[in-house]
Amino acid sequence: MDSRFAKRLVFSVLLIVLVGGALRLDHGRGASGGLPIWSPLLAVAIALASLRELLDLLAKAGCLLPRLPLLAAGAALLLGKVAVELQSCEPRPAWHAALSTAVATFVAALLLRDRDVERGVLRAGGAALFLLVAQLLSTLLDIVYDFGTGLLFALILAAKAGDMGAYLAGKALGRTRLIPHVSPGKTIEGGVGGLLATMAVAWWLLERFGAGRFSGGERLAVGALLFVTGHVGDLFESLWKRAAKVKDSGQLLPEFGGALDLVDSLLFALPAGYAALRLLDG
Repeated sequence: MDSRFAKRLVFSVLLIVLVGGALRLDHGRGASGGLPIWSPLLAVAIALASLRELLDLLAKAGCLLPRLPLLAAGAALLLGKVAVELQSCEPRPAWHAALSTAVATFVAALLLRDRDVERGVLRAGGAALFLLVAQLLSTLLDIVYDFGTGLLFALILAAKAGDMGAYLAGKALGRTRLIPHVSPGKTIEGGVGGLLATMAVAWWLLERFGAGRFSGGERLAVGALLFVTGHVGDLFESLWKRAAKVKDSGQLLPEFGGALDLVDSLLFALPAGYAALRLLDG
């Protein structure tokens, strides 16, 4: 085992302990009738760190955006969702839609002040990507409040198991490059290993935290969906780093490169997993 992988493994365990601690505290709140607060706040902190790194990548790629106003918009979207839940605002979908529309309108109005109209489309595209990533990451909060902290933990751990399985299988068996112009290190053999790892962990944890609501076949299908969407998210973020000509999205987290590198496989996986569980749960 090389030293970099050993450090990644140790830090992964510490991160899981941190997340697990927040989930446990919220479980205690739930037992006394309270809504989760610690895991949503942790999710907001990680999401905002990721959004900050996204702005850095866009700037390095030549798309400079107003940093503080956009981060404020991202915080308003994320914390607004938490407030909607804690205040029991109904109907929730309408409040969420109003919140997303208000934040998008603010960002669009902000960009209208830009007098460099020749680069306006580029900045608009960068801002749209920022809003998309913020909205995708906000699914963390939807999962917590719709399904509880246990199922959020299950989906995150299953998705990250795919990352680890793909890495180990790729190291041991990788021969055929998957998409070398975006990520030279990823292989088809690694992908197969990651798929099997995600399906196995999803099968186990969705039974453990799902209270018997999902059959074995449904849990395996959710696992496969998590891996495919997670792999696309990972590669999509690699594309951004290629455009910015950097190896890591940031230096916030040791051995992971940055917060965005940590959550890239969750960008599409968690919304997909959330949608699948909603459909399966009726």
